[in-house]
Amino acid sequence: MIKMSYQEAIKIQTAQIAYYRQSLGRKGILKIRHNTKPCPIDIHPEEPISIITINRLVPRGGSFESLIRHSPMEYDNLNCSWHDAIRRGLIP
Repeated sequence: MIKMSYQEAIKIQTAQIAYYRQSLGRKGILKIRHNTKPCPIDIHPEEPISIITINRLVPRGGSFESLIRHSPMEYDNLNCSWHDAIRRGLIP
């Protein structure tokens, strides 16, 4: 089972917000923030838990991409290429 801490997921989300800020726009960022749930009281924020639970609490990755694709703004192909290269491990 893949595990991640709530705190790690928030760090990833913060980095992705910075990266996708231009493409998401204010409305997209507000939607991501609105969909981010607080860490449950019974879970320590630095304790690794199931990625399934983390995905319900902290939107990342595909959540950003779906907002960009459905955004009225034109999708930036350069950002898409960079994201794809990073995902494939071609760029550290």
